[in-house]
Amino acid sequence: MENNRLYKREKLCSRTAIARTFDCGHSLMAYPLRAVYHMGPSRPEAPARFMITIPKKKIHTAVQRVALRRRTREAYRLNRQLLLPALEAAGRSLDVAFIYLAKDEAAPYAVIEEKMRDILTRLAQATHD
Repeated sequence: MENNRLYKREKLCSRTAIARTFDCGHSLMAYPLRAVYHMGPSRPEAPARFMITIPKKKIHTAVQRVALRRRTREAYRLNRQLLLPALEAAGRSLDVAFIYLAKDEAAPYAVIEEKMRDILTRLAQATHD
């Protein structure tokens, strides 16, 4: 069984990296998720770093925001293998922010996972461009 654990080094935490991602990055959308990403040269510690944002303006209760964050994180954790080999083959690294767009509704996990797969495959194709 392969190691699907998420490590701290895979989280996008740096203010400068986050600002660069949103300022210079590109966007993909698969409703209810939007991905803002920035590609750069290869990084030895983690080829892909991510962050998840569930806006308080869209989802008002903390319980729902936490549940959606967990669902999104789990969908990324289980499906990131669609992206990582393409990044390593292209010799690039990726910083990506996932933003939840649906207003006042918590999407079920199956929908989030399907849209996450869609976004990750499109990101993998973007590494070759």
